[in-house]
Amino acid sequence: MSGTTIQRQNLQGYYAGIVSRFTAMILDVAIINILLLLISWFISISLALLQYISTLGLNIDTIPYIQSFLIFILNPYFIALFVIGIIFIYFTFFVAFSGHTPGKAFMGLRVITKSGKKISYLRSMVRFIAYFPTILSLGIGFFWILLDDQRQAWHDTLSDTLVIYIWEACPDETFLSNQIALFQTNLNEK
Repeated sequence: MSGTTIQRQNLQGYYAGIVSRFTAMILDVAIINILLLLISWFISISLALLQYISTLGLNIDTIPYIQSFLIFILNPYFIALFVIGIIFIYFTFFVAFSGHTPGKAFMGLRVITKSGKKISYLRSMVRFIAYFPTILSLGIGFFWILLDDQRQAWHDTLSDTLVIYIWEACPDETFLSNQIALFQTNLNEK
């Protein structure tokens, strides 16, 4: 194996596959869940503090602003809109600002226009809204990545975007083949 060189495959600029994108989505969902957990923890602590204050003799029912605020913030419709708002801000801000969400950044992915430019806030919002048909199709819109030549999901097609690799990614086979070559070299030397 002395004359054989192992070629490293650079995936930079190639369309991102379903596994990389799915992993990035799992990371993004985990980050959003942690953020919402911290917010709900803060609200729970605040409510417990208010309850403790009321046991000390201060009746919060006599303070109309606090009571109105608690009724408003604990309304299920407000909570649903708040969660959707957090998700909307997360996906539109990060993608428009830097080209990727934290999950996509970790996986080395970037969202770009078909012309290769950074996407605008408006296109980022359209891309977020286009997630709904992708999700409501029971995931068929995500699995469309497997059939499309440019690996576009439905939300990518509707917003005219692409997801590409941004750093040099090498398949695991490269590492494995390097280790096998090293092992064979060590055997030949003995």
